[in-house]
Amino acid sequence: MTDKYDQIITERIRRSNYASKERYLFNGAVFVFVKDPLPKNFNLDFVLKKLQDIIPSHLVFDLDAIYIGNFDFLKEREYTATYEDGAIYVTNEQDNEKDMVQDFIHEISHMIEEVNAADVYSDKSLENEFLKKRRTLSSLLESEGVRPPALLMRQSEFNPHLDQFFVKKVGYPLLTTLINGIFNSPYAVTSLREYFARGFEEFVMGDRHYLRKISPVLYSKLEELVYSDEV
Repeated sequence: MTDKYDQIITERIRRSNYASKERYLFNGAVFVFVKDPLPKNFNLDFVLKKLQDIIPSHLVFDLDAIYIGNFDFLKEREYTATYEDGAIYVTNEQDNEKDMVQDFIHEISHMIEEVNAADVYSDKSLENEFLKKRRTLSSLLESEGVRPPALLMRQSEFNPHLDQFFVKKVGYPLLTTLINGIFNSPYAVTSLREYFARGFEEFVMGDRHYLRKISPVLYSKLEELVYSDEV
């Protein structure tokens, strides 16, 4: 009898431990699974509540799951998080709750952009705004004695050579200074997709008034998406 009860207790503990790795967000619409342990005293429930407070539920309609853990493909790409095939994968190696919230928001922004690509990009207005800012930045770089590559002013997709130009030739300290009043983040300069993503982050958890001032087209697109369920 003792062995039988020991087995029952062991199984209950196993089930309890497994259940503690599971969460659900947005009224059960999004499954969350913690594959590997988070740092000691890390408050995941705070992160998930913050996420639900920030993101309107209609924007995560196409998000099926969130997986938290030690994933080789994240390490290989040197990512802390990524969105792929309806799921967000985020590393369990987190410095603090704020960083994880930002990881989630950024990847959700990419999901929103992917799902709503036609509405976001079809009229070319957002790309035109982005490239106009790139041209302004190009002139500022020249005034600093830095000759920008031609593709800076005509290519909106991510380009690794251009990325290296920003990192090694320009340097983020100078780039951060030059983009003031043009882009809301140095990372937003790297591609049209990141321009959208960093704009979304600013819209939902930053300074909306500043974003509206410097990026009116982007702000308008985001406003339509965020409040589309109220129409």
